[in-house]
Amino acid sequence: MADATTDLRVAQVRGVRGLDGSLRLEVLTDTPEQRFIPGARLSIESSDRVLTILEVTPSSPGLFVRFGEVQSRLAGERLIGAYLTIPAAQVQIPPDRVLWDEVIGVTVRDPQGEIIGEVRDLYRAGGAEVYVVHTPDGGEIDLPAVASVIVEFAPREGRIVADLTGSELSVRAAKTPRRRGPQKTPGSVASLRAASAGVKLSRRVVTQRCQASSAVHVDEVPSLHER
Repeated sequence: MADATTDLRVAQVRGVRGLDGSLRLEVLTDTPEQRFIPGARLSIESSDRVLTILEVTPSSPGLFVRFGEVQSRLAGERLIGAYLTIPAAQVQIPPDRVLWDEVIGVTVRDPQGEIIGEVRDLYRAGGAEVYVVHTPDGGEIDLPAVASVIVEFAPREGRIVADLTGSELSVRAAKTPRRRGPQKTPGSVASLRAASAGVKLSRRVVTQRCQASSAVHVDEVPSLHER
């Protein structure tokens, strides 16, 4: 069975095209040319089913993929929303990446050393990753992973420095974290690069490349407990 704690998500089924059951996939990997090739086998998360790729057609966005085990539109529709995974052992985590779990819980300070809060969650907005930081007074602030805000990124040393000078970011009442349930996979692999620190953040689920010109660049993003 595909295990959310040990497997990496490489795609999510978003729809079906035609009567043959071709699936429209949202790509969640930075290396689709390696993952989506005829003959490759992908597992369905939380299932014993394994799908074999027969044909891949580029789309915008995502891909249309025909699997040997999905031969009708009805069969394809039953998979909408499912995550497709590969074993984590197939992925080599570069030395310049850190686990998402090493970022969640890290204290964020301003350049003067004053505590802004603690990272509790992360989500994607447009092309950028955003840190959800809980403040000491019980509020919450979203910090976009861009060079003008995240000026130092060293989670392994327990240090993230954010400069809010001149920004329009404001604290709001705390709310339920955005990433919950099936979207969070224990130990998932994500990768964020802080341009200022040259560090990548890795989680267990691999997601698509962020195109934003941000200081923290997303190459692969995971699902927490992921992520």
